[in-house]
Amino acid sequence: MVGCGALGCAAIDLLARAGVGTLTLVDRDVVELTNLQRQSLYVETDARDGVPKAEAAKRRVRAIDSSLRVHACVEHLGAGNAEDLVGDCDVVVDGLDNYATRYLLNDAAVKLGKPFVHAGAVAFRGTSMPVLAGAAGALGVAREDAPCLRCIFPDAPPAGEGETCDTAGVFGPAVAMVGAHAAAQAIMLLAGRTELVDRSLWSVDLAANRTVRMPLAGAARADCPCCGARRFEFLEAPGERCTVLCGRNAVQVRPAVAGPVDLERMRGRLSALGEFAVRDGLLVGNVDAATELTLFADGRAIVRGTVDPVAAQAVYDRCVGS
Repeated sequence: MVGCGALGCAAIDLLARAGVGTLTLVDRDVVELTNLQRQSLYVETDARDGVPKAEAAKRRVRAIDSSLRVHACVEHLGAGNAEDLVGDCDVVVDGLDNYATRYLLNDAAVKLGKPFVHAGAVAFRGTSMPVLAGAAGALGVAREDAPCLRCIFPDAPPAGEGETCDTAGVFGPAVAMVGAHAAAQAIMLLAGRTELVDRSLWSVDLAANRTVRMPLAGAARADCPCCGARRFEFLEAPGERCTVLCGRNAVQVRPAVAGPVDLERMRGRLSALGEFAVRDGLLVGNVDAATELTLFADGRAIVRGTVDPVAAQAVYDRCVGS
């Protein structure tokens, strides 16, 4: 499960209760109070303590069924680790909130021959579809009937043109419906019941009280750069260091060179700027009255109080170093 936000929580809960024996939960973020309206695995204490979402989700899943094997990966999914994270899984489920990372996940699933279930939601609407392009042969599905994500959505919406949770919000019941549909496809794939998989792009619009299915038969494109030409552009492209986090007034900054950070030593370094504390594997404190810094042990940071990547990068470089 890549993304343990609203969609991730809905799907994870269903997968755990269905008895999926091993769950790998990947998320880079921490729980905040504003998440609780729709992210059903978390409670106020998780938000108060700023617990990483993957760790909080793991605790909840283990409380549901202590026999499950749950791996919490508090990581940013990027070109450098996508294949490692996807490689050991039987099915990959999308709980993401941006197309760039979805296309990266699509690349990894197609390249490694893994079934991938896409899901997305914003405002009152959401979509879900199985991506079987990489595993079509193994599943007995005709290649032309197994499009990848880029066959259906060749390009991400231009910046500023598509709705986001910043501009439109997210309606909890729509998230629950989309997460449930995605979890159902994943369970059927894990059970080997390919004939029951919903072979369509399924969408729901609760404001219009409407659901729609677009059949995927014949939708695979021979000229698709991913599943057609097998050019995995998102896996091969160097990633940007800064990512604006949807609806959070925050920016994630990744280190130029990844490596472990001594959080206690860093706390001492930053004590001149303000009060910092190490808890749950994170260093958290305020750089100034308007800016909060959360530093992860792998060198990533979340800078709250801005959506300007340049400003966030400056805070990171000033506090952590480039």
